Amino acid sequence: MSNIFLFPNQDFERIVRFMELRHLRYFLAVAEDLNFTRAAAKLQMAQPPLSQQIVKLERELGTALFDRTSRTVRLTPAGSALAHEAQALLERAERSVEFVQQVGAGNRGVLRIGAVASAFSGILLDAIPEYRRRHPGVFIVPHDMEATPQIEALINHTIDIGFFRSTQSPNGVVTRTVEKEALVAALPTTHRAASDESVQPEKLAHEPFVLFARNNAPEAFDTIIAACTAAGFTPKITFEASNDHSLISLVATGFGVSIVPRSTSLLSLPGVTYRPLTTPTAQTPMSVGLPETGVSPQAKQMLAILKDRSERL
Repeated sequence: MSNIFLFPNQDFERIVRFMELRHLRYFLAVAEDLNFTRAAAKLQMAQPPLSQQIVKLERELGTALFDRTSRTVRLTPAGSALAHEAQALLERAERSVEFVQQVGAGNRGVLRIGAVASAFSGILLDAIPEYRRRHPGVFIVPHDMEATPQIEALINHTIDIGFFRSTQSPNGVVTRTVEKEALVAALPTTHRAASDESVQPEKLAHEPFVLFARNNAPEAFDTIIAACTAAGFTPKITFEASNDHSLISLVATGFGVSIVPRSTSLLSLPGVTYRPLTTPTAQTPMSVGLPETGVSPQAKQMLAILKDRSERL
């Protein structure tokens, strides 16, 4: 109902500024008991100040809320209307307070996750379901992003937490390494080494390579190049893929071989075979990134899950 019908001679914005939740509680206490003395006792206040607050409320609203006699107190039509609205407002206020407290504790709200594809197929494969189990009131928004865009998003607070392959902590971002993964060879199933139990990196020296662009994930790219360099060769990169699925698809269709983190090998496509490298030191880090300031409670809850996960491994 528009305010003009209830209070035609009042400035509505001024009334709203005056009316606080405590005024509504005072009014409802009297409306429920229809007795100022009992209402004051419930509110743990003296009766005269309560009566004064009700009179002040009526004056501000420009209408009587109660009909008073020496024996009885009754609600006026305006008072009955306010009683319904006041109860709804107080209930909504209580729900709002509870919701805000739950968001502040990390049990409600939104968690925006930025992650490279291999994080979704690796560390987050069990971390996200566990997060949902512990915090069903939080809505998770995933963003498939390479490392460089994630850094910018963390600085700008457009994501809450990031997962990428870098150990560097640029200005505005705190990085923690949560695990290290072995590198594996991704081969077309027709490749001569596809039937071997493991692959010596040097045997891939003359093969065309499919990799991702270095500017998207410099440290991960450099880790793969370093593994090749340690084996005595520089890979001949003939194709660059924009994401893991494209990279593995190019390998499966015979455009080249690749070296990828173990979690990427969980992407199973016809035509591709994964084999471990004989070089056990060939590893790539998976790190979690957080804004340097203003870490959300929801992101802290994810950190707690990652900590529990690392302790179990």
